[in-house]
Formats: sequence, C-alpha cells, structure tokens
Amino acid sequence: MTRRFLTLVVAAATPLAAQVGAPTVLPPPTGPSHVGRVTYDWVDSSRAAFLDPTDAARREILADVWYPTSAPTGSAGYLPHLERFQATMTDSIARRRFAPEYAAVEAGVLRTHATEGAPVNCPAGGCPLLIFSHGGGVDRSLYTAQYEDLASHGYVVAAAAHTSDTHRVVFADGRSVGAPNPTPIEERPEWKSLPAWRRGFEQSVARANQGRRVLRVEAADIRFVLDQMTRLARATGSPFTSKLDLGRIGALGHSAGGMAAALACQLDARIRACLNQDGAMANLPFDRDATGKTMAQPFMYITRPYVRPVDSDSALKVLEATRAEIDSLVTSLQLRPDTLLGEMPGGAWRVTIRVPKMSHMGFSDEVLILSAADPAKTSAAVEALGVTNRYSRAFFDKVLRGLGDTPLDRPSAADSSLVSVERFVQRRP
Repeated sequence: MTRRFLTLVVAAATPLAAQVGAPTVLPPPTGPSHVGRVTYDWVDSSRAAFLDPTDAARREILADVWYPTSAPTGSAGYLPHLERFQATMTDSIARRRFAPEYAAVEAGVLRTHATEGAPVNCPAGGCPLLIFSHGGGVDRSLYTAQYEDLASHGYVVAAAAHTSDTHRVVFADGRSVGAPNPTPIEERPEWKSLPAWRRGFEQSVARANQGRRVLRVEAADIRFVLDQMTRLARATGSPFTSKLDLGRIGALGHSAGGMAAALACQLDARIRACLNQDGAMANLPFDRDATGKTMAQPFMYITRPYVRPVDSDSALKVLEATRAEIDSLVTSLQLRPDTLLGEMPGGAWRVTIRVPKMSHMGFSDEVLILSAADPAKTSAAVEALGVTNRYSRAFFDKVLRGLGDTPLDRPSAADSSLVSVERFVQRRP
C-alpha cells in the first residue's frame, strides 16, 4: 500500500531554537525516558486523495513518531517541516497560517525536548503503540506536550497530519497541500430562495454530513498509520524492528480527532483502547454504528464542564423559547452521553477537567504558547496540560498495561478540585 518509506530530518531554522538548553514554553516531560522523534511520508495507494479532483492522486500522509530513547535530551524543531515550508511561502504567510507557533519558533522560545532520529529504547516485548489524531484544521505539532510526555513514559506515539484537514503540508518531493475552501452553503445559488427555518436546518445537516465524511477519512488515516507502524515493527532494519508491542495498541485524539479515533476503534479490533479528548457531535463523543452498537473496547471521554448555551432573557427572546424549554433541551443533551457510555461492554470513563477557564484548545499547546508573556495564564495552561497528560496516560496505563493503581482509581488530593472521574459499567440485561 505504500509507495515509499522516507524519513524527513528537519531542524528548526532559528539558531537559538536549535541550542540544547535554550528556553522553551513547553513543560518538560515527566517520565523517566528521554524522547526521540522521526517523521515519515507515507502514501496509501488504496485510496484517492481527499477532496482532490485528480483521478491519479492517492492519499498521502505525513506522520511524526515520538518514542522513548536513552539519547540525551535534545531540542528538535517544533515544526518538523519548517524548512520545507520556508521554501514554499514567505514568513508573513507562514505566520498567518501557523499562528501562534510560527512566531514563537521564530523568537526562539518554542522547541521540543526531543532528539531527531535518536535510537528507540523499548523493553523486551516492545512499547505500547498509540495513534494520535489532531483536531480539525489544527497542525499536528500543537500537541507536542502530549506526545513528549507519553513517550517519556514508554509509549510510542504516531501523530498523523490529516491532509486537507490541517495546516499546509509539504511532502518530500516538494508538493504543497493546504486545506481547501469549499463553497459555503450560504453562497450557493439556491440558498436565498429557502425560508429562514429551512436555512438553519440545511446548515445543520450540511455541517453534520461534512463532519461525518471527514471523520470517515480520518479514521481510515488512523488505521493506515497503524498498518505502517505494524510494517515497521516487522521490517528488517527499521528503527522500530521488534520495538512495538502490537498487542497493546491505543488510539486517541482531540476534538474532531477524538471522534475519528473513536470511529477507528469501532472499525478495527487491533485497537484495544480508545480516548476522545473533548470531541463531540450533538453532545456525543462518538456515533453508534449502523446496528446501534457502541464499541467493544474500553473507552474514555475527557472533557470540560458542560456550559449552558443560553442563559439570558435576551437570548431566549431571540430563540423564541422559554427557559423551561431550554432547560429541558439542556437536560436531554446532558443525558445522551450518559446513556451511550453506560452501554459499552468494555466499560467507559468520563473525566471532567475543572481547571479554571479551561478551554477547548487547552488540551493542546496553543493556550500555553499564547500565554507565554503572562505568568498567571502560563501557570493555568501548564496545569491544564498536566491534568490532561496524567489522566490520558492513566487510561492507557490501566487498559494497555494492566496497572491497578492509577489516578483513575484514586485521584491525588491535589487533583480533587481539578478533576472528577466517573466510571460507567454496562448494565446486564
């Protein structure tokens, strides 16, 4: 299925960012291992390129693989594709497309703790493998703090760039692919002739249909990356030869990527554990399959407190709804995931992060990068990432490694005000 295996070794262009010991806004990994990284360019010859009208175009994916190593701590470039981008666009365009990380890289305050191309260090039997799916339209590098922390605790993490649903990617041969700009439904000729109620309905349907179409493509990307990592584990001379435990595989992602990871779990029994970070559609972390089933694997949904969508009299007036009607709708939405999570044969957890002002992008590096000049905001962003990392890792430690004393079982006293943990067990008929 693959045309080539090509390792890209790309360092940040900013001299300061290339110096070991240079300042970085990223928190250091908390595990005992140092971290390595390598980037691959893979082509899936079995699928057409998403949203590409060229018949011959095949689906091509860049993937960064993060892993434990015994090599010293390094400072690999935060954007592993930086030199290729700089060859295809001006700095001003890059700053717009890669805000805020590009400016921080330019300033020399954003680098990784990883060593590019370092030897993989896994125990006998291999490291557990995790496939990470980024949020819709988000660059994969914005989750570096998560990748590094997991790798420092002995996980190999393969993070794919979902071509056409991420920032621009530049492949090994210099081709550049960005996110397309399809015509919004509001600009289509038939739109103005529709009554107002129908416009709202059509918008909702169009967004949901496109969202599910993208999820199907990205779930296939996750499975394809898993195929390639399996191939590397079994190949002769690969950095990952006999380094992966293919009986301990998990998938995780943020936002739409979390839903894509859940769909991949539903489709692929090789994946033994699935984690969705704050991704939901109609307040559900994934859809049931065509037969109404959930998924066989253990699942965790890590999210934030539900925020009431309407809370003012003026907003109620605009919606032409009573407070009782909105309260009923909110209650219904809140009960939907409880019902879903309670019907999972593998069991499920919901972890709600209650760090003050925790935002949807607080699961990524973005808030931390934007807060770099404000110590109070930086502290809150680091706290949010720390909670995310602890409980994400706890889930995989419990399910894939069989550990029985994790924060999911017994949150620390320090976490008592920051996190609530709920366990769902399928009711027997």
